[in-house]
Amino acid sequence: MADVTPRHAPTAAYIAAAVNLAAGLVMLLALRYGIPAGESDLSARIAYVGDHILAWRVGWLVWNFAAISLLGFFVVLAARWRKRAPILCGLALLCAAAGLAADLGAETILAVVSPGLRGQTYAVVESIAVALTGYLGNGLYAVGGILLTLAGRRELPPGLLVLAAAVWTVALWLSVATLVSSNAGQFASAAALLPLFVLWAGLTGRWLSGRAS
Repeated sequence: MADVTPRHAPTAAYIAAAVNLAAGLVMLLALRYGIPAGESDLSARIAYVGDHILAWRVGWLVWNFAAISLLGFFVVLAARWRKRAPILCGLALLCAAAGLAADLGAETILAVVSPGLRGQTYAVVESIAVALTGYLGNGLYAVGGILLTLAGRRELPPGLLVLAAAVWTVALWLSVATLVSSNAGQFASAAALLPLFVLWAGLTGRWLSGRAS
């Protein structure tokens, strides 16, 4: 694992940044009006999903790749710092893997199950999926990111530390907003989180590239 990190860590960071940027654009263009944070009216969400099933499912597939790319990024960071902080890195990967499971499960429900439902059945299934991804999955990613940031705090430059703190703070805000069913909070925190994460991952990739050379 130590041999993989110097060569591939920058690539993993750039992939995570690019795929999450794509996921953000897909959310804005194809998914926004089918989720509670983007459209408060249940009947309007159901109608939107029914009229755009292909775009809806492809959109969530992009989010699947975004989640997987995040875990890959975490893996290379953990590989870099595992000797210095083995417990923090191990716990970070455990949290991220659990977050990925919750996230992929939620996105599968939204993509595959929800389009065939109507009325209150749709609302209940949707609320379960939103809780899994927005609260549980995102919260676990945030905890994993915090643990990795702590593991690498002596090596990361101050600017990246500050940016990482902003990313994980906003991620926790999104998790709390989902927990209390605040659509406005979910929309605002998600709108802030995606560009912050893309910027952090991209700049971290550039820093890793410099360290590798």
